[in-house]
Amino acid sequence: MGKNSFTILETIRDGHLTRVLKAEQPSLKRTVLLKTLHKHLVTDTNLVKRFEREARACAMIRSEHIVQVYDLIELDGAPAIVMEYVEGKSLQEVLHDGPQSEEFASMVAVSVLTALSVAHRSGVIHRDIKPSNIMIDQHGVVKVADFGLASVGVETTLTLEGTVLGTPAYMSPEQVSGGVIDGRSDLFSLGVTLIELVTGEKLFQGESYAECLNKILNFKSESLDRFAGTLSISFLAFVRRLMMPRKEDRFASASAALKELTGKESAPPERSSKSRVKFRVLYAVVAVLAIVLATMAILNFWSSEKLNGGNEINRQQKFAAADSTRTDTVSVPPSGGNSGKSNLLEDSQRSGSVKLPAENADHEPRIVAEQRTLSNAALAETTISDSGYVQISCIPWAKVFLGNEYIGTTPIAGSLKVRTGVHLITFNNPSFLPLVRSVTVHAGAQSHVEANFLEQVGYLLVVSQPWAEIYVDDQYRETTPLGEPLMVTSGNRKIRLHNPAFEDIITNVAIGVHDTVRLVKPFSMK
Repeated sequence: MGKNSFTILETIRDGHLTRVLKAEQPSLKRTVLLKTLHKHLVTDTNLVKRFEREARACAMIRSEHIVQVYDLIELDGAPAIVMEYVEGKSLQEVLHDGPQSEEFASMVAVSVLTALSVAHRSGVIHRDIKPSNIMIDQHGVVKVADFGLASVGVETTLTLEGTVLGTPAYMSPEQVSGGVIDGRSDLFSLGVTLIELVTGEKLFQGESYAECLNKILNFKSESLDRFAGTLSISFLAFVRRLMMPRKEDRFASASAALKELTGKESAPPERSSKSRVKFRVLYAVVAVLAIVLATMAILNFWSSEKLNGGNEINRQQKFAAADSTRTDTVSVPPSGGNSGKSNLLEDSQRSGSVKLPAENADHEPRIVAEQRTLSNAALAETTISDSGYVQISCIPWAKVFLGNEYIGTTPIAGSLKVRTGVHLITFNNPSFLPLVRSVTVHAGAQSHVEANFLEQVGYLLVVSQPWAEIYVDDQYRETTPLGEPLMVTSGNRKIRLHNPAFEDIITNVAIGVHDTVRLVKPFSMK
């Protein structure tokens, strides 16, 4: 399908990565939406892969409550997704008329949970549930739109490390902290949306990006009790369960939440009659193949027995002779101890004879239990009398180094066993300057080291003409136009704007804590 197959009607939205266009498709006489990547970004192969992955992910899922993806095309040299155009209103537009009834919110919740149940079964997480992404068409059908931040479980390596995806005011705590995201993150965002829909209150609205994120990280479900006079007991209890700060305390899935709300789970999509015929033919072929293989195995076994039957006695004698010369060594655990995993780990630390499982060999080191040790001298074999424990946390996320030894990327589960004394812990996040913390470890004691990059951030909004790659202290951050200001470490920052058609613009900018600096720089010809 070529670029001339569509007639552009208007621009719906123009973001820093994509442009959304309303268009007419004359061949099928229908109105569609075209979501196209900005042309100057097509040289970024990783970004193009993510964009194409979005199209494939959305095309995998079908539901009347999900905006349908029709095709992936090229439009003026850039990839574009062709999707269903919904004639109607978003919940954000509905909220302009004021708070809605609890019955209306429950109807929306049922439709959104139905859509999420279908998507999550296909391994697709929305990541950006919010009022502007929930549409109501002319017939009153609720549809979830813009799986633009969708993450397919089997392709997570394409997601940029540490990238915070999603609209801040509707993020889940695990999104903010850089934790592992699953379908329960969408449930939290839905809960925030439902509260706003019924009460009109934006729970996590803040004057700055950092304030918004900190509100989410410090959220307690008990704070929702103030709506007890506005919401029914059952609806409030339902929303509280959606919004538990720990994802383990929420509903296990969208289907489980839907069952709680309606008394029944969403049924998996029914196969078409053509699909059922294909499966029956496949089953028949597999059955015939199994019979043939079984027959061949029987014949092979029978012929083998005939050939080898006469040699069975000699074979048994050889095995017996080999067994008589073999000596097995059995390790006996120390008296008074048990033979469980903890003793094995302690013994391996003393002898150095046990290696990590092979399946971990190709992965980055990750601290998952107190007993795990590393090669650094500070983490070498120690006894309880000359070691202590350190628990590490960071907001939003960081690669963590103890001295010069990389120990993992937050969140790091459990505690590190560390030799007593003073140690330096460095937190690295490419969006900020490194943070260094000092910790004194005492024998047998537990210490906690925390880093919060958001406490010392400022904001930088760059406007360039034409587009530019933005480098902060020689670290690439984003390409204009920006959808929102960049978070940067406060202080004097070196800013470089690069466009290959012009001379680089280099300037120093002083950015205060939580201040927003607007930098407007037009390029001049080389």
